[in-house]
Amino acid sequence: MSLDGFQRALADAVASPSRCLELRRDGSLLETYDLDDRERRRLLAVVGHEGMSHNCTLYRANRLTPLARSLPRTCALLGARLMPELEAFWARKPNTEVQFKLEAERFAHYLSERCNEGAFGVADELAAVLRVELSDLDRQFGLNSHF
Repeated sequence: MSLDGFQRALADAVASPSRCLELRRDGSLLETYDLDDRERRRLLAVVGHEGMSHNCTLYRANRLTPLARSLPRTCALLGARLMPELEAFWARKPNTEVQFKLEAERFAHYLSERCNEGAFGVADELAAVLRVELSDLDRQFGLNSHF
């Protein structure tokens, strides 16, 4: 048995609802992991279970919470663009940072790059809000920014 491969495949599936759907349609995608037949069958059963969507939702909520709590004005300013930007950020940065401040800084850095690319009509306003919220985080945590 290959516990590392099993855990990686399960973690990847939980972190990505689209990955779960892909695995439901095509179980051969598990070939990229070091799995034995028993592990493959178990993973396919797990991703096919109706409760898997709850696991994905909980994972995403845990990734969203530090951002929503640390960058509330940024999230509000993004409005309907928030979820697409989160999806893109999570795709670029699949590994989460468990520290609220660091995860908020990573998202702020991503959004700043997007502003520089011209992705937002409110880029100047968004950049200003990000600076204020990151400054607030520095004061709140009493640390220097990594941003």
